[in-house]
Amino acid sequence: MQRRTFLKTMCLSIPAITCLDPFRALAASEYKKVKITNVKCMRMFPGARVKPWVRIETDAGLIGYGECHHERGGEGAKDVILNHLRQILIGQDPLDIEKLTFKMMRGVSYYGAHGGITVHAITGVESALWDLAGKILGVPTRKIIGGGTYVDKVPAMRTSSPRNRMDKSALKDWAASVKEDPSGIRIYKMDIQRSQRWESPNNMQLSYEDLKRNIQGYENIREAVGDDIEIGVHCHWEFNFIDALNLARGLAPMRPKWLEDPMPIEFSDQWVKLTEQSPVPILCGENLYTRADFKPFIMQQGCHMINIDIMMAGGLLEAKKISDLADLYYMPITAHNVGSNVGTIQSAQCAATMREFYAHETFGNAGWGGSPDIIIYDRELVKDGCIQLNDKPGAGFEINPDVAKRYLCEGETWWD
Repeated sequence: MQRRTFLKTMCLSIPAITCLDPFRALAASEYKKVKITNVKCMRMFPGARVKPWVRIETDAGLIGYGECHHERGGEGAKDVILNHLRQILIGQDPLDIEKLTFKMMRGVSYYGAHGGITVHAITGVESALWDLAGKILGVPTRKIIGGGTYVDKVPAMRTSSPRNRMDKSALKDWAASVKEDPSGIRIYKMDIQRSQRWESPNNMQLSYEDLKRNIQGYENIREAVGDDIEIGVHCHWEFNFIDALNLARGLAPMRPKWLEDPMPIEFSDQWVKLTEQSPVPILCGENLYTRADFKPFIMQQGCHMINIDIMMAGGLLEAKKISDLADLYYMPITAHNVGSNVGTIQSAQCAATMREFYAHETFGNAGWGGSPDIIIYDRELVKDGCIQLNDKPGAGFEINPDVAKRYLCEGETWWD
């Protein structure tokens, strides 16, 4: 058969839309064959804050897993999932992810906002749907989100700071350990130092003493690590405009890759002014939800780089849409991440679909707390400076009940 005849026959034999949409093309053979039969949620404490886990069951015996962003006790997201989202999902085709996410978002709108615990719950469920979709279709999640993948391993950064930035001898030892770390990570995000704790400040002011201390501290760090390590300066949405700008100007000689979240999270014209005047790239976004929150920062140039918490912002597909919007303005993307290995891998699967993705936050091979054996995964999570993704269907992992049960919150029952 000639090539032209073959292509003509193929296009006549399948709907035209399948030639344009890889996800729908793969899903066509399974469309309406699999139905959701149950949605479960249990609260886990894998070493650092409570993270509700989601399990979606089907009549085909396939199971999808997801993780919600942490909260104090986890009861809020669990309540939303079991008493609201579950009834939306049961009996539905798990491949209709965009439609189901829309219905979930509309269904919780009367709770007050498209943010906070309700969106944490939806994101956890949506990530489980993508895991399930990959298993139904027999492909990794990243192959079906928004047109496929750019990479099969995702550049990693680590949030870690030296104990004493003023002790140059100790910093030299710390820098050596960083460079020799077997993970191979070369991007480190470090908290600023301040006399007020960011969780309970009295005001949004940076004292001159604190400014000098940070300038000296980051100068010492740069001297210790040289040019081999990229440095991200990490704030917690804590300063007014003047002090944020003074901090950026003071740290510029140390060539930080970014200054993260220096001002309160709400968008204002001051973000645009800061971005225009700062000699250091401004990064923000870890506390923003959905495209609606990111839209003014991107379209009005309120930052240089976008930082998406993929497991919080409204779903993996929503995060991909946020990155596509940022791409129109030539903004690189990073990923904020405080998940266990479950959430970290789900997030990295999404990040792999973003062309201008720069770095994904990690806390080593065990996620943010817990054991690396909390899941069954066929490789080291972080190696050669990247989060390693496999080619197994869905997110590529399974829950390891023998280990994970140790991290159940008090009063929780294992979902089997």
